[in-house]
Amino acid sequence: MDFNVTGFDLTALPQLRQMWAAQAESLRHELEHQDAYPKYIVKTVADAAAYQGVRVENVGSAGELKNMTFPSHSSVILDFGEHHVGYFEFTMRTATGYCDSPVSLRLMMAELPYELEYTSDKFTGKLSQGWIQEEYIKIDVLPGTIRLPRRYACRYLRIDIIATPNQLIFDQICFDTVAARNSLPQAPAGVSVLDQELYTAACRTLRDCMQTCFEDGPKRDRRLWLGDLYLQAKSNAVTYRDYLLVERSICLLAANTNDAGMIAVCAFEHPGMRTNCFYPDYMMLMPALLLDHLDEYDRREFAAGFYPLAIQQLRVFRGMIAGENCTLTRYPQYRYFIDHCPQLEVETAEICVYIFALRKAAELARKLGFDGDIAALTAEADRWEQNIRKYAFDHDSGLLVSGAARQVSQASQIWGILSGVLSIDEGKAALTKVKTLPGAVRSRNPYLLTYLLEVYDICGMSEDLDELLHSYWGGMLKLGADTFWEMFDPDDLYQELYGDAYLLSACHAWSCAPSLYIR
Repeated sequence: MDFNVTGFDLTALPQLRQMWAAQAESLRHELEHQDAYPKYIVKTVADAAAYQGVRVENVGSAGELKNMTFPSHSSVILDFGEHHVGYFEFTMRTATGYCDSPVSLRLMMAELPYELEYTSDKFTGKLSQGWIQEEYIKIDVLPGTIRLPRRYACRYLRIDIIATPNQLIFDQICFDTVAARNSLPQAPAGVSVLDQELYTAACRTLRDCMQTCFEDGPKRDRRLWLGDLYLQAKSNAVTYRDYLLVERSICLLAANTNDAGMIAVCAFEHPGMRTNCFYPDYMMLMPALLLDHLDEYDRREFAAGFYPLAIQQLRVFRGMIAGENCTLTRYPQYRYFIDHCPQLEVETAEICVYIFALRKAAELARKLGFDGDIAALTAEADRWEQNIRKYAFDHDSGLLVSGAARQVSQASQIWGILSGVLSIDEGKAALTKVKTLPGAVRSRNPYLLTYLLEVYDICGMSEDLDELLHSYWGGMLKLGADTFWEMFDPDDLYQELYGDAYLLSACHAWSCAPSLYIR
């Protein structure tokens, strides 16, 4: 069954993809560059209380580096003082000025201290080992300056001198940092020291993910994701206000739309690299993304151009609902995401995302003048709200449940509130109950917890909002973070994702939420 709203011409997709790709290219702008130099020489220290069991200690000023000499089989670790993204340049020479054989170096670029201890025999990951920021290089002619061609995301640099014909000297090590906006916004006046630190780390996280598009993580995956973009655009609107970068990112995603009209939830910038990645809950964020962008930047023509594509995402998802009882058809090629939580039952949350998207689409239609769509979108949202209330609301507990086992989770309550299925009073009661309810599935993922911050705000639960900000994101700060991480479980300092902790991103876009709530 379909609902009668503005249609999307699937036969025009080849031309539309070309147009969107060209539009994205026209919006490309030059990155800002700024030189960063190491501040400290450090060493790693095993510490069970540190994240992944490793911390660093300062052993000297990096200003002394130019006075130091390094023989074969020696090492040095440098701390640049904060996380950056960019390109390394090394100016080197040998102590005697005589270089009759190559200098061989191993370089390890690390976002967090534990990465400095990486060796290839430790790798157990499910993703490619190529993501590890490790380089082996040989320099044939010295003195000279070497610039590495690959971009890195790091705070620390470890240099292992594998072989050198005589003592090696580093006259200068420079990190040519790049970002769409290199300067950090000033923290709001009148907030606590902790909130200033949270705000700055959030802005640094967003800054380092703002390249020629909004990336999810500059270390890994180094690509654009729709779910991250939605949250990045919200934070960007109160910090950097780079609205053209938002538009370029939307165009890049649209250019990867598949033949069914499903917008790709991630995209590479290189036109020869295409993704085959489709998350229904991510693609349904398009109406809300366009609505927010219209409200902030008032580019009606841009939003109107993508309105039919946003509506198409709702039409596609409608075909995934298996029945009035709020069950979903499972597809091997599509992933219902919601949260990094394998035991999570997602059906209720997914259909609440659909209701949320329908209501955002109706508001977008009203603002863009697609008046004929408003009633149909609203009626569809009302219909599925009634179904959720009928099949997935437990009147005894006041909680939304999901799946055949009637699982209780934060995710279901969060999207129930965002969609309007739960009233403010119901939402406040549900959030309070699920916070401590035995057996309830609670998140340890900054992505979903960002939405938890939002519903705390909606429900007027300011104390809970502050507690979550200070304990969760503040917990990362206490462990040495200066950008916020892809994953964090305060109860597990040795957590893994993708089978190996070394694959974790320590600067990840969906973690930049504190900038929205510390103002």
